[in-house]
Amino acid sequence: MRLDFNLYEMLAPGAKIYFVGLGGIAMSAAAAIAQNMGYEVTGSDSKELYSPSKEVLKNSGIECFFGYDEKHIIESKAILFVLSAGETESNPEVAYIVKNNLPRVSFAELLYELSKDKLRVVVAGTHGKSTTAGLLGHLFKNLDDSAFMAGAVLQNYQTNFYVGNGNYFIFEGDEYKSQFDDPTPKFHYYRPDILVLTNLEFDHPDVFSGLEALEDEFAELIDKMPEDGLIIYNADDAVLPKLVHRSNISSVCFGVHNDADFKIEQAQYGSEFTTLQISNKYSKNVAGKLLGATEQYKIQLPGEINVYNALAVIATLRSLGFSQDQIALDLLSYKGVKRRFEFVGVKNKVIIIDDYAHHPTAVRETLKAARLRYPKGKIWAVFEPHTFSRTKATLEDLVTSFDSADEVLISEIYPAREKVSEATIKSEEVIALIKDKGLRIKDNIRLIHNKQEALGILKAETKPSDVVIVMAVGAFNRLAYELKEIL
Repeated sequence: MRLDFNLYEMLAPGAKIYFVGLGGIAMSAAAAIAQNMGYEVTGSDSKELYSPSKEVLKNSGIECFFGYDEKHIIESKAILFVLSAGETESNPEVAYIVKNNLPRVSFAELLYELSKDKLRVVVAGTHGKSTTAGLLGHLFKNLDDSAFMAGAVLQNYQTNFYVGNGNYFIFEGDEYKSQFDDPTPKFHYYRPDILVLTNLEFDHPDVFSGLEALEDEFAELIDKMPEDGLIIYNADDAVLPKLVHRSNISSVCFGVHNDADFKIEQAQYGSEFTTLQISNKYSKNVAGKLLGATEQYKIQLPGEINVYNALAVIATLRSLGFSQDQIALDLLSYKGVKRRFEFVGVKNKVIIIDDYAHHPTAVRETLKAARLRYPKGKIWAVFEPHTFSRTKATLEDLVTSFDSADEVLISEIYPAREKVSEATIKSEEVIALIKDKGLRIKDNIRLIHNKQEALGILKAETKPSDVVIVMAVGAFNRLAYELKEIL
């Protein structure tokens, strides 16, 4: 049972806050934000820190203990404890906190308290959250000195957060649970004033029973918005329009294929830039007459998925009164977030790209983006399935996600928080179904058992102008950089 307490009253200037599971990308950013805002922060993690959390904590001067021990809790003298969603009572620090009824929250609850005096812009959806939140953060930082926190590192800044003095605070709204005993999706705790909805598909089968359960959470998120709030949503999505239209909250939509307030009239995919021609229904002349004018923007990011991400940002900022010229300049300067179609480099004329894609739609859109940007290249997809539950639940969609590739290497499934002993599916089954369905890639798909095997194949078989895209979350997440070293 969680202790009932007034978080606002506890957070006096200089208060001591302790983070359990400090090494996560969002946890480390939340800790650094708190430190930057005048609180005294320490924490712990089970193992050595890795980038980017390592640099975030070092730059902020935050001490991290390695290995969990209840003495860290006792000696911290903290008045508040922030728990990572991945930590349970099997962790001795969590067990001590729970046993002694010490005040504890998720990082989302803490960040709400630290941003209460700002207009909170929350980006939610199945795909594109990090890129869209990062892009919004980049523009709001430059246009208004506003704060942001995204779930991935922005290549422009080599960090995923910024503490500014502007009017807004931009958050990536995660639908995953908040703490081990609190299934509340984190995005609820941010209490958005402005909600940006990218898309909605079934995900997190370890938490949600199906798409309907996920829809219910998004519907609740919308229902709890203030009366003067604003929703920016994807008109092409199969689910979002009906959820938004059930509410009386003001809304603006964007789209590529359906009619929308901000609609793509033309998208040109080049080798370096994507050029967007957008019709804006709310464009006015000096007399205030609606014109429905066409506006042009450029982004460095490839593929249709990033057209949607850019549209979401343009629709948000234009709706808030920022000018086309203001937006266009910073839109073009945005390099993207790390591990989302991140250009690692070229070695012996082989192009290497690193990506985080693990949901079937993300895999499909990443490979489609590669085909658009490199139409003549042979595309290699190196894919690490993420969790047994997700792989099994999305199997039918997953096997059709590799159509834009020419060669596919699929690794063993990365279990993440799941136990290998409870595996419900194997990668061999994914490959077998692709072959059984007679899909285009069926004769060019292989199982790889480890990173060294993948590196060996790629070193031996890639040729100049080939494009290698590594899509991994777990053990394979450094493969792209290691490949660059050995080619």
